[in-house]
Amino acid sequence: KSPPPQRKMTLLGIFKEIFETLANRSFVALFTAALLGAIATGLAAALAFYFYTYFWEFTSIETGIITMGVFLAALIGGILAPIVTKRFGKKKGAMAVGLVAFLGAPLPVFLRLIGALPENGDPFVFWFVFSTGVIDVGLIICFGILFASMIADLVEQSELKTGRRSEGVFFSSVTFVRKSVQGLGLLIASFVLALAEFPAGASVEQVSDESIWLLGAYYVPTILTLWLGMIAVISLYKVDEESHAATLKELENRRIQTAAREN
Repeated sequence: KSPPPQRKMTLLGIFKEIFETLANRSFVALFTAALLGAIATGLAAALAFYFYTYFWEFTSIETGIITMGVFLAALIGGILAPIVTKRFGKKKGAMAVGLVAFLGAPLPVFLRLIGALPENGDPFVFWFVFSTGVIDVGLIICFGILFASMIADLVEQSELKTGRRSEGVFFSSVTFVRKSVQGLGLLIASFVLALAEFPAGASVEQVSDESIWLLGAYYVPTILTLWLGMIAVISLYKVDEESHAATLKELENRRIQTAAREN
């Protein structure tokens, strides 16, 4: 797309156009979902060290292997995204993949809480956490691809309404909210550690079994509430393949009419 001609804009005019662009029910749904997802991501990232070190008692090498599994997960997510899109569509695919991914994320912790996993040190525990982590992150990457594509589909819908293409406004607003609220996840992680009465700077041997169990017990419902809230909000997104195709057709007709008038 060619950039539009430069215009003189006042500060009030800029914010008026931004509001006009973002005043879209489907975008508000994705914006709210991004907000909840950013908080959940911040929470999971803040507590990852505590789970690897204290909850699972992994060595630094085992933790490194789990981290390296992200590269394999990226391959899974990249392959899966177009398959899911073709099979279910973007919205239904994102909700289905997200539901499996976000229910699966705290699954190892939940199984440990109910005593369904062997004791720490058993090789099965490491490989189970590694395998579920790779699959889960792969699904989350697939979800992220579909989510970004759903935002992209709003660009044409906005263009039809406002006459302007606003890719930058849509994507920068979602990026802004993610950067702004991820710190809330860290704050919630601090509350979880406080509720579990987790001692600061303690070695693995100095942390009681009760505190470790409480860490998982508070974490699982908190992270699930955030993730499932995110999926629920996405259900309000209204753009599907048919409506998007109709929008593209209408935009093309407008361009043809505009070109005819100019000639």
